[in-house]
Amino acid sequence: MNLTTPLSLDLAALLLTVGVFIAASLSDLKTREISNKFWLVYGPGAALVFALRIIFAPDALPILAISAGATILVAFLLFQFSVMGGADSKALMCLGLALPASPSFLAPLWQPPFAFYPFPIAILVNSFLLSIGSAVFLLARNLFQRASAGRGLFQGFERESILRKFLVMLTSYKTSFNSLQSKIYLYPAEEVSVVDSKPVRQFHLVASAAEERDKRVSGLESYKAQGMFSDGVWVTPGLPHLVFLTASLLVTLVVGDLMMWLFFRAVGY
Repeated sequence: MNLTTPLSLDLAALLLTVGVFIAASLSDLKTREISNKFWLVYGPGAALVFALRIIFAPDALPILAISAGATILVAFLLFQFSVMGGADSKALMCLGLALPASPSFLAPLWQPPFAFYPFPIAILVNSFLLSIGSAVFLLARNLFQRASAGRGLFQGFERESILRKFLVMLTSYKTSFNSLQSKIYLYPAEEVSVVDSKPVRQFHLVASAAEERDKRVSGLESYKAQGMFSDGVWVTPGLPHLVFLTASLLVTLVVGDLMMWLFFRAVGY
């Protein structure tokens, strides 16, 4: 969807968004933390761009308001349900103001057959699709580790089902306990329960930043002293979703909405 706005305004909005997203992504990759200073710059800039769009194209106000409003609402709900972190949610909200419509000087290779489809929502959907690639990477890593070690990855997890073992290979990997302790973006993907007076290792498949990571790591430390994790411990890496949002922005600008493309290909469009 392209609206009648000055080329310079679209270009300024795109450069601002790409610049902030790349800088924030680098911070996310390095520390898994993003300072609010990024949004203190991006937020007012995005709001200014949105206001200028209305001034130059007042007839587009309803469409721009719906796109921005829907994006902000979705970002808020995803944060409330812990699907996205606070920084990712703020980034998406600002994106809804800065780029409620695709830049007029760019035309994706494929566009959905709708009169209106919020551009930021397409970016969000693509980011989730791209994040699936991390599951493929983790699976390949685990299979390679299994082949290299020449022994099973699931010693001590005999009680776990094949399905849960497969799921953990898509979301987690094995590393040393020291790495778990030192890298704050790693979350324990296992826990220890006492069954018949004996400690038993079990998978903990869902990890989120909302959990008390340090408390869970401390709960495993006593079992480390007993040699339980001599073969390593399963960990879930905290996904830097802003990196996927940044990559998705570029993909959506060039290709379009991947989810819609897959859907309409499946139905023969």
